[in-house]
Amino acid sequence: MLCSFLAQSIHGGLKLVEVQVRFFPEVMEFIQEGEKRHTKQDIKLGPKGKNGKPAYVDYIVKLPEGSLEEFCRWVYRFMGNAQFISPQYLAEQHHKFGRALIDRYSSKAT
Repeated sequence: MLCSFLAQSIHGGLKLVEVQVRFFPEVMEFIQEGEKRHTKQDIKLGPKGKNGKPAYVDYIVKLPEGSLEEFCRWVYRFMGNAQFISPQYLAEQHHKFGRALIDRYSSKAT
Protein backbone atom coordinates (compact mmCIF):
# COMPACT_ATOMS: atom_id res chain seq x y z
CA MET A 1 0.00 0.00 0.00
CA LEU A 2 2.71 2.50 0.97
CA CYS A 3 4.77 1.64 -2.13
CA SER A 4 1.72 2.31 -4.28
CA PHE A 5 1.19 5.65 -2.53
CA LEU A 6 4.84 6.65 -3.06
CA ALA A 7 4.82 5.56 -6.68
CA GLN A 8 1.64 7.52 -7.38
CA SER A 9 3.02 10.54 -5.56
CA ILE A 10 6.27 10.49 -7.52
CA HIS A 11 4.51 10.05 -10.85
CA GLY A 12 1.77 12.54 -10.12
CA GLY A 13 -1.04 9.98 -9.98
CA LEU A 14 -2.49 11.12 -6.67
CA LYS A 15 -5.35 13.58 -6.38
CA LEU A 16 -3.97 16.85 -5.07
CA VAL A 17 -5.82 19.10 -2.65
CA GLU A 18 -5.12 22.82 -2.74
CA VAL A 19 -4.64 24.12 0.80
CA GLN A 20 -4.48 27.79 1.72
CA VAL A 21 -3.32 28.87 5.16
CA ARG A 22 -3.07 32.47 6.32
CA PHE A 23 -0.15 33.25 8.62
CA PHE A 24 0.04 36.38 10.75
CA PRO A 25 2.91 38.75 11.68
CA GLU A 26 4.47 36.74 14.50
CA VAL A 27 5.45 33.93 12.10
CA MET A 28 5.34 35.54 8.64
CA GLU A 29 9.09 35.94 8.31
CA PHE A 30 9.64 32.25 8.98
CA ILE A 31 6.91 31.27 6.52
CA GLN A 32 8.32 33.53 3.82
CA GLU A 33 11.77 31.95 4.20
CA GLY A 34 10.18 28.67 3.14
CA GLU A 35 9.81 30.06 -0.36
CA LYS A 36 13.58 29.67 -0.70
CA ARG A 37 13.44 26.02 0.40
CA HIS A 38 10.27 24.75 -1.27
CA THR A 39 9.37 25.49 -4.86
CA LYS A 40 5.96 23.81 -4.93
CA GLN A 41 4.19 26.46 -2.87
CA ASP A 42 2.89 29.93 -3.52
CA ILE A 43 3.12 32.74 -0.97
CA LYS A 44 0.92 35.78 -1.45
CA LEU A 45 1.32 38.91 0.62
CA GLY A 46 -1.78 40.42 2.20
CA PRO A 47 -2.57 44.14 2.21
CA LYS A 48 -0.06 46.42 3.87
CA GLY A 49 -0.84 47.70 7.33
CA LYS A 50 -0.01 51.10 8.82
CA ASN A 51 3.58 49.94 9.41
CA GLY A 52 4.03 49.26 5.69
CA LYS A 53 4.31 45.51 6.22
CA PRO A 54 1.76 42.93 5.07
CA ALA A 55 -1.02 42.18 7.57
CA TYR A 56 -0.62 38.47 6.72
CA VAL A 57 0.76 36.07 4.15
CA ASP A 58 -1.22 33.35 2.43
CA TYR A 59 0.60 30.06 1.99
CA ILE A 60 -0.87 27.99 -0.85
CA VAL A 61 0.24 24.48 -1.67
CA LYS A 62 -1.19 21.43 -3.46
CA LEU A 63 -0.76 18.23 -1.48
CA PRO A 64 -1.80 14.60 -1.87
CA GLU A 65 -4.70 13.75 0.45
CA GLY A 66 -2.42 11.34 2.33
CA SER A 67 -0.12 14.23 3.31
CA LEU A 68 -2.81 16.50 4.76
CA GLU A 69 -2.66 15.13 8.30
CA GLU A 70 1.10 15.70 8.54
CA PHE A 71 0.77 19.15 7.00
CA CYS A 72 -1.97 20.07 9.49
CA ARG A 73 0.25 19.01 12.40
CA TRP A 74 2.92 21.37 11.06
CA VAL A 75 0.41 24.24 10.83
CA TYR A 76 -0.86 23.55 14.36
CA ARG A 77 2.60 24.50 15.65
CA PHE A 78 1.53 28.04 14.79
CA MET A 79 -1.98 27.62 16.24
CA GLY A 80 -2.66 31.23 17.21
CA ASN A 81 -0.90 32.66 14.17
CA ALA A 82 -2.45 30.50 11.48
CA GLN A 83 -5.87 30.29 9.90
CA PHE A 84 -6.92 27.70 7.33
CA ILE A 85 -8.72 29.43 4.49
CA SER A 86 -9.37 26.35 2.35
CA PRO A 87 -10.46 23.65 2.05
CA GLN A 88 -13.39 24.42 4.31
CA TYR A 89 -13.22 21.13 6.22
CA LEU A 90 -9.66 21.91 7.35
CA ALA A 91 -10.75 25.40 8.43
CA GLU A 92 -13.56 23.85 10.48
CA GLN A 93 -11.21 21.28 12.00
CA HIS A 94 -8.70 23.98 12.99
CA HIS A 95 -11.50 26.03 14.55
CA LYS A 96 -12.71 22.97 16.48
CA PHE A 97 -9.23 22.30 17.85
CA GLY A 98 -8.79 25.96 18.79
CA ARG A 99 -12.14 25.94 20.59
CA ALA A 100 -11.16 22.76 22.46
CA LEU A 101 -7.94 24.45 23.56
CA ILE A 102 -9.83 27.50 24.84
CA ASP A 103 -12.28 25.25 26.68
CA ARG A 104 -9.45 23.26 28.26
CA TYR A 105 -7.69 26.36 29.57
CA SER A 106 -10.84 28.09 30.75
CA SER A 107 -12.15 25.03 32.57
CA LYS A 108 -12.12 25.23 36.36
CA ALA A 109 -11.61 21.48 36.55
CA THR A 110 -8.02 20.41 37.16
